[in-house]
Amino acid sequence: MNVSELVKLGEKSLTMFDMYISERHITSPNRVYIKYTVNELEILETGSKYQGNTEIIQKPDFSKIIYDFIKEMIEPTPEFQKLNESIAKKYKKNINIISPSSNEIAQSAYWLESFIRRLIVEKLEGSLLEDSIIEYASLFKSELDLSSLEYKYVEYLDAVYLEDDSIRINDTVLIRKTQKSDLNYTRDIFFEIPGSGFPTIPLSVLEFNIIAKNEKECYDYINRIFNSLRLYKLGSVHSIKSHSTKKTIIWPGSQVMRGFNNIYASSNKYSIKATESDIFIKFINTLEQKLNFDPENKDYRALNISIERYISALLESVDVDRKLMTAVMGLESLYTLDKERGENTFKLAIRVAKLLGHLTFDSIKVRELTGQAYNFRNTVVHGAYIPPLMRENMNEIFPIIINYLRVSLVIFLLNPDVGKYKMIEMIDRSLINDSQNIKLKEILDTHIGEFMPLLI
Repeated sequence: MNVSELVKLGEKSLTMFDMYISERHITSPNRVYIKYTVNELEILETGSKYQGNTEIIQKPDFSKIIYDFIKEMIEPTPEFQKLNESIAKKYKKNINIISPSSNEIAQSAYWLESFIRRLIVEKLEGSLLEDSIIEYASLFKSELDLSSLEYKYVEYLDAVYLEDDSIRINDTVLIRKTQKSDLNYTRDIFFEIPGSGFPTIPLSVLEFNIIAKNEKECYDYINRIFNSLRLYKLGSVHSIKSHSTKKTIIWPGSQVMRGFNNIYASSNKYSIKATESDIFIKFINTLEQKLNFDPENKDYRALNISIERYISALLESVDVDRKLMTAVMGLESLYTLDKERGENTFKLAIRVAKLLGHLTFDSIKVRELTGQAYNFRNTVVHGAYIPPLMRENMNEIFPIIINYLRVSLVIFLLNPDVGKYKMIEMIDRSLINDSQNIKLKEILDTHIGEFMPLLI
């Protein structure tokens, strides 16, 4: 198969469709939709104001007409049959990689139908450009060749507010304020489209334009960006709605909407001032790279567990006792060794206090609160009754403890060559040796550098 054969089939299909409609005097039925349009929108740090209106509209529905046309008029043609057999034979191996255990002939036919349907739909909508047939035919072949594809993800956030209209993080990622067009939607009057509305107006929008071999690569990268945002400041950053688009010809379902995730809560929000955009950009890009490690690598296992516990404590809609327990367990993953089980309280509190003390935290306060949090953690783990006063104390210290965990994670991530075990050894030695204490501080100053204001 070559691109020119596919172009010829596409051009012939468009010509035949015009004749099909004309000769049979076909008129499409109309379908009724609800169209929602936002007229006014103001995004504020403390909330959002908006006003919109709905209207009933009708659109022609050619879906069944196109389906019947392809089945009756295109599939039986020699051009379609020959090209279908050629694709099935030449790309047999790749077809079974893209669509495992499929019948090559049937799968190839389905993809050719998707290609033709795309051309017809865009022509009917008036969006088919002069070079579109060649472009789509080339994309069709590149997909069969297992080439990288373009993916676009739009993630709507309600935990990050921007003073600027937008910040370009890198060539792949943009964060911007929510716009009126983000809130507009059109849906079938009889069917609710998942994700058509918002549970709350998002403060900002993350846009990703990624070229990748598969969606897993995309999700891994997006997850690292999200975790970087969660570590920049104490923010419950997650998607309240997502929209993804894959630049594809062979698959008709190139767009996916995901609605609100009610497992997570945006209890912690933060702002990005116009004056801090430079450090924000550098932090997110630096942390994304540092987070790109193999979680199965034993050298990163404890760090990965600690990150997972930080995210759980930060995002999950559970009682404060469980959130505090999870945050303390995240600190344990970083600061304690397996052989120290049963004597964690003292060592954990001292190590956290010593390390964070180099970042101008009050070491005495850090030690006391970490020890208190660990005792609360034991109470929760052992299933003991939690009196109201204790729960109040948990609510007071939880934001402090989870921030200790956030700062600790950033320190460990920015010092990957040191690693957990060497870092613990250096902290312990710095407690009894001044030269080791100076060395520890020098390492922190060197690797944290300009990010220090984000941590103190």
